[in-house]
Amino acid sequence: MRTRTVAMLVAALVACGIFSAAAQGSAGDLTRPKPAWLTPSLQDRLHKAGAEGVRVGDETLNTECPGVHTGGVQAAGCIVAPYGCTANFVFTDGVSYYVGTARHCVNKVGDEVTMQVDSATLAVVGTAAKITPGDGEPGQDFALIRIDPAVASKWGVDPAIPVVGGPDGVYEGCDPQPVKYYGHGYGVAVGQGKPEGGLATNWLQSGYGWTGVGAPGDSGSPVVLAANDQAAGNFTHLIVDLQNYPGSDHAGMRITAILQFAGVQLVNADGSRSATNGTQCTSQGAGLLGNLTGGG
Repeated sequence: MRTRTVAMLVAALVACGIFSAAAQGSAGDLTRPKPAWLTPSLQDRLHKAGAEGVRVGDETLNTECPGVHTGGVQAAGCIVAPYGCTANFVFTDGVSYYVGTARHCVNKVGDEVTMQVDSATLAVVGTAAKITPGDGEPGQDFALIRIDPAVASKWGVDPAIPVVGGPDGVYEGCDPQPVKYYGHGYGVAVGQGKPEGGLATNWLQSGYGWTGVGAPGDSGSPVVLAANDQAAGNFTHLIVDLQNYPGSDHAGMRITAILQFAGVQLVNADGSRSATNGTQCTSQGAGLLGNLTGGG
C-alpha cells in the first residue's frame, strides 16, 4: 500500500512538472540547462571581467532571477551558473567571506559560480571551496563558495535575507517549528521570486523536513524559523519519504551540520556571528526523489 501511495504521488508530481520522469529513482535529475543566452563566449567575458561583471540587462535577469535583489553578493541571491539555484547564508572563517548553496548546484571544488550582483549585472563571485561528499541528498547537500575579495570590495556582501528577514542565530532544537524562506525558483502556480513557508516537524542530526511550497531554482535557499529568524538550514529537495520524514514534502541540510562540516561561522543579518554546539536530534537516513536545481 505504501509503495502504491508513493507511486501515485510521484506520478502526480511528474504530471504537474515538479519532477521529471528520470528523477523518480535518484536525486540530481531536476537540473535545467543554463540560460540559452549564457553562451560560452559570454561565460568567457564573465571570466575575464572579474569583479567588474557583465551587464546583461534588467529584463534578462528578471526572467532568470525573479524576485528581490538589493545588491552585492547576497543571502538568498540568485545563482545563474553552474546551475540555476539560490544562495543561502553568508559565512566567515575570520579571514574570508563565503556564501553557501546546495552541493548539487556545483559540479566540483574549484567551480566558478556566477551570481546576480545588481539588477542588470552578472559576475563570477567566487569558486566552490568545499562540497559535501556524494551527489547531494537531504542532510548531505551543501557547497561553500569563497567570495572573491575584489567582488566583495566592489559590490559588497549582504548577509540579510530579503523580504522574510534573518538570519539571527542558529536553531539547535528538535521541536516542530514554523519556517520561512526566500528563493528564486519558479514553476506552475508558483509566484516568481517569492517568500514561502511551512511547518518543519522532522529535525534529524544533519537533515530536516517540512511541508510547504517549492519549485525548481529554489535549491540552496536559506530557511529560518518564522518566530525568531534563527537559521534552520538550506532547502535542497522535494521528497517523498513516509518513513524518515513522515508528513514532510521538503528537506534540506541543517545549519548545525553545515557549520560543523564547513568549519565557518554564520554571519547574521546585523553582521554579528554565530557558531554551533550541534544538536542531539535523532539521525536517520533519507529517501528522496528530486532536488530543486532549476533555472533562475
